Amino acid sequence: MKILVAEDDAVARLFLKAILQGFGHEVILCADGRAALEAFREHRPYIVISDWMMPEIDGLELCQRIRAMELEQYTYFILQTARNRAEDSRLAMDAGVDDFLAKPVKRDDLFTRLRVAERIIQQRVQSERKIRMLARFPADNPNPVVQVDRGYQILYANTASLALLAQWECSVGEPVTGELRGLAETLFATGSRQEVEVSCAGRIYSFSSTSVSPEGEAYFYGHDVTERRQAERELLQLKNEAEEHALHDQLTGLPNRRLFGERLQQETARAVRMGTKVALVMVDIDNFKQINDGFGHKVGDEVIVTVARGLRSRLRPTDTVCRWGGDEMVLLITDLKDRASVAIICSKLTRGVKQETSKSSTSATVSLSMGSALFPDDSDDPTLLMQQADHALYSAKADGRDCWREFKGFPDGHDAKGKADLFIRLSKAVAENRISTFYQPIISTRTRKVEGAETLARWNDEKYGWVSPDVFIPLAEDKGLILQLGNLVIVQALDQLADWRQRGLDLTVSINLSKRQLLHAEFLPGLIGLMKERQLQPEWVILEITERQSVLGQAVGRQRLEELANAGFRISIDDFGSGYSSFDLVGEASFSELKIHLALIRLTNTQRGRRIVQAIVEMGRSLNLRVVAEGVEDQVTQAMLTALGVDKLQGYLFSKPLDPAAFLRYMERGQVSLRRAA
Repeated sequence: MKILVAEDDAVARLFLKAILQGFGHEVILCADGRAALEAFREHRPYIVISDWMMPEIDGLELCQRIRAMELEQYTYFILQTARNRAEDSRLAMDAGVDDFLAKPVKRDDLFTRLRVAERIIQQRVQSERKIRMLARFPADNPNPVVQVDRGYQILYANTASLALLAQWECSVGEPVTGELRGLAETLFATGSRQEVEVSCAGRIYSFSSTSVSPEGEAYFYGHDVTERRQAERELLQLKNEAEEHALHDQLTGLPNRRLFGERLQQETARAVRMGTKVALVMVDIDNFKQINDGFGHKVGDEVIVTVARGLRSRLRPTDTVCRWGGDEMVLLITDLKDRASVAIICSKLTRGVKQETSKSSTSATVSLSMGSALFPDDSDDPTLLMQQADHALYSAKADGRDCWREFKGFPDGHDAKGKADLFIRLSKAVAENRISTFYQPIISTRTRKVEGAETLARWNDEKYGWVSPDVFIPLAEDKGLILQLGNLVIVQALDQLADWRQRGLDLTVSINLSKRQLLHAEFLPGLIGLMKERQLQPEWVILEITERQSVLGQAVGRQRLEELANAGFRISIDDFGSGYSSFDLVGEASFSELKIHLALIRLTNTQRGRRIVQAIVEMGRSLNLRVVAEGVEDQVTQAMLTALGVDKLQGYLFSKPLDPAAFLRYMERGQVSLRRAA
């Protein structure tokens, strides 16, 4: 359909255009209400999408002026607004607005509203065509036609209206009753032509009227809208099903992260009221990548389903089993009296899942690593509880896997003494160059080859073992060590890039920057000096800043990004979609690529998630940015992202982060096999 968009924000206007054209519509863009009114008179679109707040003529006045034209063709008017007060809604509806679209616009929301608008417009067009054809011959009209005078007497009723008159207990020559009476009273008293819906004999009719004739008479035509209402109910049902589907994992049917987050909040709140405890248990299938590589992804999926079934069948209905992503699951075990109960349950689960998988058709040997934390003993903060359980799982893996570990405290102890000890050891490790850099391959969907690698800092401490980056990097930032740590990582990454280039490998390296690095006055000159020493080109280096750092809203931050871009470096905005930046600021900054937030990638098994990712891809194209997806863990997700037009992929499906020697061995394999969407 032809759709008129009135939006004074340039980026939002282009974003809407990209989405609507992606749906197959012809789009007319206007930057203000006055231009929109002129464009409407020229093009007569069926749908208008207008912002409420615009200069000169706002969205409300635009709607009122369009309604005042009294056109034969009906225009469906959708108003964009951030307002949610009831009085605002009533004001807009009185002005003739058909529907509302919340700002910022969500692709899924827009799609649903357009589907409803299309159905309504199609029904109206068909009904109006039938009215024009049959108005002269009401007796042959298959829809009800009733003629009424100013005294509300029924002068005429065709055959199709007799069932309705019987339902209203009136007939020709008698006063009209029922829903048609109110419609007639309004028309004859004010001249206003309204509509009313009537149900009769399993059908739904929408009654409207002609204008009052000089003789004081009017015809009321009932349009059969049964199919339209059925279609709207089906659309609502589809939307509800999509929302339900978005809460569950497609492969296992288990709750997904979103639903688990809701249940975690509910169960911890309930535990506070009841005086009980809740165990949060992180579960990982041991050596799952080897199972996938050795037996194939079909067997890998069967293993995940079998493990999910084994866990679910050995817990109570009140407990929750969630698929967290890939081969990870998380359990929520409620109504516990003490910590000892967790050990009994986890031991039972590890044995039970082994029995379950041994009876299945898969020939793979399966074991589990598990880590638990207890609410409220370990923490009364659900977010911290997740981190504690994850750390316990990390300990189980470090202890050889196929075991359960409970949370015993972070390496820094989360106290002043423990944090001080960890910081001293970290400072020494940085000074002695004992921080390692690992590299995770980044795959081009076009060439199916490794195009580059992301640099990731790793620390193996003599006392604490492998310390998670989620622990030592925030500590370095908090204690002012991030500049030294970041410089160490950059030097190692550039040395590695120079080595790759000398070996003839046409690769780029992506390096994460902290906010302090970016804003430091000497950062850019120092980086350029390091590049020149190694005879490297700036375009071979991609500098990543996360959307969460919020540097886009700072003038100094945007200036530094501009300086890096002018020097030839490529800039990537990482974790895009986590909700901190605005589209107009992204459009203003000198970015080369968008790296989609991991949480959105994990939603691509839902229709809503795919639409969000597609909207980001389309926005990236409109801004001439390449789009990267990280966290790709299975072939179905890979194929979906490739079909949506994502440019580059990264994740455990292709490889975990590798040390330099392992990365070179990986490169010897050559082209990567990418699956196409079915």
